[in-house]
Amino acid sequence: MSSPSGDGAVPRDAGRRPVVSYTGRRAVLATKHDKLPLVAPPLAASGLEVTAVAIDTDQLGTFSGDIPRPGTPLDTAIAKARLGMAAAGTSLGVASEGSIGPHPASPLLTADAEIVVLVDADRDIVVWDRAISLDIRAAARAVEPGHDMTSLTRRFDLPGHAVIVRPNHGPPAPVLKGLRDLADIEAAVATCAAASPDGQARVETDLRAHMCPSRRPVIRQAAERLAARLAARCPACTSPGWGPVDAVTGVPCAWCGTPVDDVRAEIDGCPACGHRAERAVIAPGTTADPGRCPRCNP
Repeated sequence: MSSPSGDGAVPRDAGRRPVVSYTGRRAVLATKHDKLPLVAPPLAASGLEVTAVAIDTDQLGTFSGDIPRPGTPLDTAIAKARLGMAAAGTSLGVASEGSIGPHPASPLLTADAEIVVLVDADRDIVVWDRAISLDIRAAARAVEPGHDMTSLTRRFDLPGHAVIVRPNHGPPAPVLKGLRDLADIEAAVATCAAASPDGQARVETDLRAHMCPSRRPVIRQAAERLAARLAARCPACTSPGWGPVDAVTGVPCAWCGTPVDDVRAEIDGCPACGHRAERAVIAPGTTADPGRCPRCNP
């Protein structure tokens, strides 16, 4: 979803703007965790040639928390892209950022939300999209030295997924990452438990993209959605990147007519000129489930 600018008015010279195309253009992907095979093929469909540039993206925050992420996932993805652009001396940058946490619609479920962005410095715009999945392996457990590590195999999908081991409490280090072998995990648990006041170590899924295969299809899906957005042109100025930027809620309850917080329309927007248009996503006359009504089911 592209961040719209302005109040939706179309500039007077929008019709005279040259048609923008990314066909044959080169963009750099800032990555440390093997994301190029996930992002480059989908964006090739929009004409972009995406190549990787090695950037220490951990400086913008880590899943393990040893380096806090100061901004939102979108802010971080944009910052990553700009780091890659600066390193490669290019005006087009691509990056992705993921967040693992409660699903926005079902907070009791754990979801993987992945964002992929294109930053175009020449036009001073950002185009982005995202994908959300519940098919994420994300677990954590406190264990003591001597714990039967074979019991963790299914819980953490070892060795398919890697794990991180850290002290359960107290000092933030050591943090031992990318572990798949049970002997290595046992040794890491002994080291980290010795540093923890409670004598335990915390074992958790290593959520970095090259260590967490259940994240990788979601990153690819986000890149595919971004490619589709780049193929969609603004009806006002013809710029690429037209697509959903907001939603309109308020569907009447089937029993009492009270507006229920369900989406009734999406707002499509342009990252270049700020034009916006409402698009219905439900049929006229649709009503909401009374079970979701704040009046009928408070």
